[in-house]
Amino acid sequence: MALPGAAQAQREREWRVQALGTVAPAAEAFVGGGLGLILRARSRLGFGLTAALGTRDGNLAGRGEVFLSFVLDPFRQRGVAPYAAGGVAVVSDRIATSEYLVATLGLAANPARRTGWFVEAGVGGGLRLAVGLALRRRTG
Repeated sequence: MALPGAAQAQREREWRVQALGTVAPAAEAFVGGGLGLILRARSRLGFGLTAALGTRDGNLAGRGEVFLSFVLDPFRQRGVAPYAAGGVAVVSDRIATSEYLVATLGLAANPARRTGWFVEAGVGGGLRLAVGLALRRRTG
């Protein structure tokens, strides 16, 4: 059994493989897939980056996001834990570059284990949906 102070000293890296889409007016909708990384110095708070490649209005496009996340129950071994995240996104194709504020709510499966899935819904360039696999590594 870990002491609460020891748990607070842990650091975690979470690599993500995800599918991401936004539902928006036709010229702004994005569908793609990519990778992400979340760094947690404290158990509940995380700083994340994601990069996705996909399409927007039939053009090859990229989407990058930077965000802060908060997991409600990061020590849950089984089941799902809710989380929230907020940040900014940049989407670019050969025609235009757009910037958005992003806010999401999500569910993470088995957040205290090495692997789990996640699903998110929110806003940021339209209705934003994401689903994927999380691979975690704790140190400290």
